[in-house]
Amino acid sequence: MTKIFGIPVGGLAAVLVALLGFALCIVGALAVRNRIFLRLGIRNVGRRRARTALIVTGLMLGTAIIAAALATGDTMSSTIRSSATSALGRTDEVVAANGVGAALATQSGATGRRFFPAGYRDVVVRSGSGAVAAAAPVIVQPVAVQDVSSRQNEPSVTLFASTADGLRGFGDIRADGRTLSLADLLRGEVYLNAKGADKLGARAGDTIRIYAGSSVATARVRAVVHYAGAATDSAGLLMPLRHAQRLLGKTGQINAIFVVNRAGVSQSNAVVRKLKPAIAPLGLEADKTKQDALKSADAAGAAFMSLFTTFGSFSIAAGILLIFLIFVMLAAERRSELGIARAVGTRRGHLVEMFVFEGMAYGLIAAAVGALVGIVVAYGMVIVMAGAFAATGELHISYAVEPASIALAYAVGVLLTLAVVAFSAWRVSRMNIVSAIRNLADPPPEKQRRRRWLLGAVSIALGVLLIASGVGGKNAAPLGLGVSLAVLGLVPILRALGLHERAVRTGAGLALIAWFVLPVQRWLFGELKVDFSIFLLGGLMIVIGATWTLMYNADVLLGALGSTFGRIKSLAPVLRMAMAYPLRSLFRTGVTLAMFTLVVFTLVVGATTTGSFVGAANNLKAFGGGFDIRATTSPAAPIVDMRGAIAHVPGLKQGDVRLVSSLSSLPVKARQLGTAAKEASYVVHGADAVFLANTTYGLAAWANGYASPAAVWHAVRARPDLAVVDQFVVPRKANWGAPAAKFRLRGFYMEDKTFDPVRVVVRDPQTGRRVTLTVIGVLSDATPTLMSGIWTSQGTLAPVFGDRVLPTTHLIALRPGVDAAATAKRLESTFLANGMQADSLKKLLADVMAASLTFDRLIMGFMGLGLVVGVAALGVITARAVVERRQQIGVLRAIGFRRRMVQLSFLIESSFDALTSILVGSGLGLAVAYNVVSDSRRTPSWENMAFSVPWLTLAVIFLVVYAVALATTLAPAMRASRIYPAEALRYQ
Repeated sequence: MTKIFGIPVGGLAAVLVALLGFALCIVGALAVRNRIFLRLGIRNVGRRRARTALIVTGLMLGTAIIAAALATGDTMSSTIRSSATSALGRTDEVVAANGVGAALATQSGATGRRFFPAGYRDVVVRSGSGAVAAAAPVIVQPVAVQDVSSRQNEPSVTLFASTADGLRGFGDIRADGRTLSLADLLRGEVYLNAKGADKLGARAGDTIRIYAGSSVATARVRAVVHYAGAATDSAGLLMPLRHAQRLLGKTGQINAIFVVNRAGVSQSNAVVRKLKPAIAPLGLEADKTKQDALKSADAAGAAFMSLFTTFGSFSIAAGILLIFLIFVMLAAERRSELGIARAVGTRRGHLVEMFVFEGMAYGLIAAAVGALVGIVVAYGMVIVMAGAFAATGELHISYAVEPASIALAYAVGVLLTLAVVAFSAWRVSRMNIVSAIRNLADPPPEKQRRRRWLLGAVSIALGVLLIASGVGGKNAAPLGLGVSLAVLGLVPILRALGLHERAVRTGAGLALIAWFVLPVQRWLFGELKVDFSIFLLGGLMIVIGATWTLMYNADVLLGALGSTFGRIKSLAPVLRMAMAYPLRSLFRTGVTLAMFTLVVFTLVVGATTTGSFVGAANNLKAFGGGFDIRATTSPAAPIVDMRGAIAHVPGLKQGDVRLVSSLSSLPVKARQLGTAAKEASYVVHGADAVFLANTTYGLAAWANGYASPAAVWHAVRARPDLAVVDQFVVPRKANWGAPAAKFRLRGFYMEDKTFDPVRVVVRDPQTGRRVTLTVIGVLSDATPTLMSGIWTSQGTLAPVFGDRVLPTTHLIALRPGVDAAATAKRLESTFLANGMQADSLKKLLADVMAASLTFDRLIMGFMGLGLVVGVAALGVITARAVVERRQQIGVLRAIGFRRRMVQLSFLIESSFDALTSILVGSGLGLAVAYNVVSDSRRTPSWENMAFSVPWLTLAVIFLVVYAVALATTLAPAMRASRIYPAEALRYQ
């Protein structure tokens, strides 16, 4: 990746590393100045190695999550970049007919592509003098190939043809360690690239047949080569330009000119500006193909990084709480020691420094471990993603991580730890010396009442401003934040007024839960704009509310537990001891509950909502639109009468095929009329009457005056200027990071369900012809990406664009019982000369669902890393409890408590934290997930969605986590049970 949230990665890493260096210099200067406190702080790192390992485990998690997210982003960016560089090699720009260069003259479904004289290459060289290093005349054309020896067919192979002289400066063609040239090829000889040879089962010396529309040629494979720049990262065929011109019947013509800049891709803008005056009159344009491809790759990598960072932010928040808890507990452990230090003249600043020294030592180690763990986690995630995407054939993912990302993750991890440690140290340094020496609770400071009023008033005032902003802008995020600040601000004020803390905290906690769990915002203000920020805010506030409600009513909860199980005589004393410690240490118990509950809540919400959406999307009727097979042909060899052609397919019986629909595609420049929007690249499709009369694709919104999706499709069929657009071109109030098209409509939101008809004009860049369409429908979110684009009738496009819109996509519906996969293979074999690729829509749906499920589980696993925080917290708390209660344990053992009773007491305490968090987090998560599903059901896209809870998956996850949590606390519990009474009572 080159950017994160719009910020250059290298620059951000440099700034944060410099900031880390500055912080380390400050800490180092303090260490040199106060060496005694440095020794006091550092000595604790090695004194208890087991606890140090536990602390490092907790501290490293935030760094690991950040590193894993960055490495995943690097991987996706590198994967897409490698795809672009494999196809383009050293090529920086593609000069071709207007609107064609971006697709390398091959990748769109438009027919009637323009070829032009090969001599135009000289115009490019002359006009680009000084900026252009090389320019090659090329033909890039999809063809079908059959290997005569292996009898394997490949309907889509990219034919790349040029001249040996023209390709100088474009990289070498290599085979078996040798450099080859197109000039080496004799007539009837070709090169196959490695992927082409793999798909065809071909090797050097094999005879192949090349099908290019009506032309068929036989050739011999001279060698299997490796060449980056043949306009494809898949199967490719290389031959001399004159041979390709003869095959295609395009003597003296080409369809593209590849350009290499002297200063590389960074100068694409300048080169395009320089070429434009000379090539525009020829009807050509220079496309910044590589630059755009690399930007798209970086954007995709940043999107993946953002996705994982967003979902991992809850685990990072839990990690911050753990850091805070660790150092508060360390301070509590040394409270008497710190009190004595203060009594003999140590200042508060010295105590802060001592903890910062210790925290920095932990942080430097933990961040290094976390960065390495994150890289390993990312590698595992990449393996899983590679398998998921391999099933769909969309991407071949390979692992990659940049040094800047590792440095960035390490710097963020250390700085985050340092900031939390500094705040924790400042907090614990504020102590009453006498109370600290006696290990008693600090008396409330005299100024606390005034501080409560001030903080509460500021919080409420800021909350009111945010509420007003949220209501005015119909935005849920500022509204929710404002309500949260107002509720939190009321707490100190009500406490200062003398209200009981239990009533105040419980009321505030329930208010936060009600606001973010129930659809209160919609009840009061209607539909609001939402995005992932409301998910993050809501999760944090729900957990705060639940923790307050639980902790300030824990005595009631534990009392009920004790009255129920306390009737068992052998268990009664153990329960009483197990309940005493959580009630005595509400802060520690509350923080631990918050950590566990936060992660459990997000896991349940994520698993349930994604499972529900995936289940709803797994609908062949919605995915296939009422058809069984999708077949595409080469734009150079379209089949105009597919219905008639299918009648002659061997093996198909009369009546096996019910419906045949033919569709056309045309890359266009589109713009909404009546707005200031500029033209944007998009694609328009022409559908025939069969499709428009029989499709089952649903709509998410439709124009006023139309009663249903069926009425919209009927109108598009009956009236020539009407259109339907895909779901990616319409803005939404609920922006959950869905991909957006370059072409966007304005004036309404998807959630409006109805809208006034919108007029758009679409222009064919190659011919300059245009047509104005009126949009009356928006496709459902359940519609596959195969339907992306603007859809109108073929009768609308054909009179305007002519042979540019011959059908190249065909949808086929079969009689029930006919095997779609087998039929698709028959079609491919029969129409190999047309470059047909046919797929069963059922299989395509299964591949998409498998990839979606894998990806969703990957996200859940990534979020589940936060459970490590909870387990580490339980281990830290239990280890601390053993130290704190050493004398107490000795007394209990002296009066008759057995070892197993002591062990059981500690295990019950841990069980209370873990099980309460699992139950409460699951309950709240299911409530929020149900609201999400219910809200989605109110839209036409997901009205049939079922509330699907993956009970078995969640049960297994939480059972394993609970078992690991008990295992983590078992060692301290066993250590506590082995304490001898006499030794414990002498302990100071």
